Amino acid sequence: MKKEKELLWIDLDNAPHVPLFRPIFSELNRKNYEHIVTSRDFTQTTQLLKLWQIEHIPVGSHAGKNKIKKVLNLFQRASQLKRIIKSKNVKTAISHGSRSQLLAAKQMAIKSILMLDYEFTETKIINCLSTHILIPSLIPDKRLSSAGINLNKVIRYNGFKEELYLNHFQPIDNFRRQIGITKDQVLVVIRPPSMVSNYHNPKSEGLLISALNYFSSHSNAMCLVVNRTITEKEFIISKIKLKENIRFLEKVVDGLQLLYAADITISGGGTMNRESALLGTETY
Repeated sequence: MKKEKELLWIDLDNAPHVPLFRPIFSELNRKNYEHIVTSRDFTQTTQLLKLWQIEHIPVGSHAGKNKIKKVLNLFQRASQLKRIIKSKNVKTAISHGSRSQLLAAKQMAIKSILMLDYEFTETKIINCLSTHILIPSLIPDKRLSSAGINLNKVIRYNGFKEELYLNHFQPIDNFRRQIGITKDQVLVVIRPPSMVSNYHNPKSEGLLISALNYFSSHSNAMCLVVNRTITEKEFIISKIKLKENIRFLEKVVDGLQLLYAADITISGGGTMNRESALLGTETY
């Protein structure tokens, strides 16, 4: 009887994880290494997977802001993942912060590798359920220890995770024109802070509105808001008077092309800030 091939299981539960794993998928395909991809319907995760034609199995969605619903959703999605994975010969699970994958993998005795680049997140689940934790070498042991991370599980890597895929970036010359920005306009890309994350600080909304009011007061500026959810868009609309030079990104585009084309990036998300800075765009 032919032995079933071992599978690597990758779970993508947020939009930044799609470009991160994209070159990894290419390398796995090049080496004919079998893998299965699951995804969560949150922000632009599904749209990016479709944009880049990456085969995936959609599983669950985000629970929103309520902490009780988040906990219930953790177990619900883990159960959904188990139903899909249990019939597969999966030996290793890897993600960038997917707690539901960690729980499912632990319950199925599958080795799990969790990538992490934000040391101020909740760590109890990570310590309890992960086999290994991949963390940038720039974050000192002292900071990780004070956050409660088990250093015995930590594996270090140099640089930023964004460098993994920025290495393959090729700018599109006419990208600004494709999204309706003229050469005379100052393109200000604005990413609102996540209003449903565990680490959310309500003060960041005030900074967001102040930034929008300031930049939109300049007639040569075009403020392009890249909101994660409809809630963020509705919040902005409720707080400011919309002008012709404030737009919302209505369809998914290649985020790296957008950041490279921007003159200024203002973001409440760590990944986008690092991407923008590494691409040479003025970033706040």
